[in-house]
Amino acid sequence: MQISFGKRAFTSVVIGCFTLLLILLVGCNSQENADAWTRFVEPAVDLNLPTGLAADSLGNIYIFDSGSHRVLKLDQAGILLLEWGGQGSEEGQFDCYEDKGTICGIAVDEQDNIYVVDKGNYRIQKFDSAGNFLLAWGSQGTGDGQFVRPIYAAVDQQGHVFVTDDRNPVIQKFDANGLFLGKWGSLGTAEGQFNHATGIAIDSDGNVYVSDYENQNIQKFDNDGRFLLAWQTGTDARSGAPEAIAVDANDRIYVTDSELKQVVVFDQNGNTLQTMVLPGEGLLKRISPYGIAVDVAGNLFVSDRKNNRIVKYAVSLW
Repeated sequence: MQISFGKRAFTSVVIGCFTLLLILLVGCNSQENADAWTRFVEPAVDLNLPTGLAADSLGNIYIFDSGSHRVLKLDQAGILLLEWGGQGSEEGQFDCYEDKGTICGIAVDEQDNIYVVDKGNYRIQKFDSAGNFLLAWGSQGTGDGQFVRPIYAAVDQQGHVFVTDDRNPVIQKFDANGLFLGKWGSLGTAEGQFNHATGIAIDSDGNVYVSDYENQNIQKFDNDGRFLLAWQTGTDARSGAPEAIAVDANDRIYVTDSELKQVVVFDQNGNTLQTMVLPGEGLLKRISPYGIAVDVAGNLFVSDRKNNRIVKYAVSLW
């Protein structure tokens, strides 16, 4: 059974047993059917260690291509619309590539402005949807508004920008102009503490979700950083490594796991709704999931860093 990407396979859901059957079918097919953008993108925009992903209000997808230090904007078919960047420290340039473990996040606000985590330059850069530079903030250090190794960013509906730093165990909060508003966290394994905070996302209530791949958990905070709850990820046999987080229009939380090669979907209380084991083409091409985004239609996009591609999954049927 094939799922058509970008279209809903059903326009209505019938109550009772048919509803259950539909959900089960979606769960199965989301594990088996995928399409890689490398089949559609022109060779001139071949990807090189893609990590950060974000979707705008029109369904366009932004990719931070870490190995080439650039941002790519593509439409739903994977056609390149825009690109900018290059390695450097000037406005509109980036420095992300350290090694194959490098991750640089990207986020989009309600006005479709783009925020890029410029890790090697210890700053956040903000652009409009046409790629025009708007502003930047940050410097190296552990003080307010400074970064050691920033990883991912997320923006709430009020335009507040939240940034993780996996070598400085705090979450920092800024306004849309880069003004420091506050921070929370410390090193450890207790509630509200982090060892290696990476992914971050915001739900419609303004709650903040943070993944920690060393503590192997997801923590939930209110918008001011007050701890609400936490839950472990992975399995009994293998602990897993939660990386990026995305939240869809129905406040379902999607988490990539780079060790278990899967995406797990949770509700706002940490209950598991679905586990999608990502398909691959043999052991040599197993998907290496890092960045994640959900577009306005409910399609799921995952950056497959090892195989230099973005994979699109049709999981809009719930």
